[in-house]
Amino acid sequence: MIRYKYHFKVRYKDVDQMGVMYYSRYYEYYEAARTDMMRDLGLTYKELEADGIMMPVVHSESDYMAGPGFDDHLTCITEVREIHKNRMEIFYTVVADDAPNKVINMGKTIHAFVKMNGKPTRIPKSLKLVLDNTWERV
Repeated sequence: MIRYKYHFKVRYKDVDQMGVMYYSRYYEYYEAARTDMMRDLGLTYKELEADGIMMPVVHSESDYMAGPGFDDHLTCITEVREIHKNRMEIFYTVVADDAPNKVINMGKTIHAFVKMNGKPTRIPKSLKLVLDNTWERV
């Protein structure tokens, strides 16, 4: 398993009329956490795309347990638990920095590996190498 912690604070534009973070904003933070995790592991999306590989989201889900408000400091714990020959599953757990045992949100995205023409392909060797070298990194 690979685990990465992405810290952020809820911006004013992220809250709805009730003063809590709007549900779709979690996906934006999932993406930011996933992108930073990839960069930290040593392989960026830009490099994958330069090699002719894209990773579209083919499935997503999100469960909401609590509603953080403006300026709350949160952490998105991003975990790669499942890697298959043609897709990767990434799990997200959002917690408050001042109460890290209280789960605010849990989500998951599944990414397929596709060539630039949209045809499915196997996991790129460059990504497999990076993941193999960092597996069990917790």
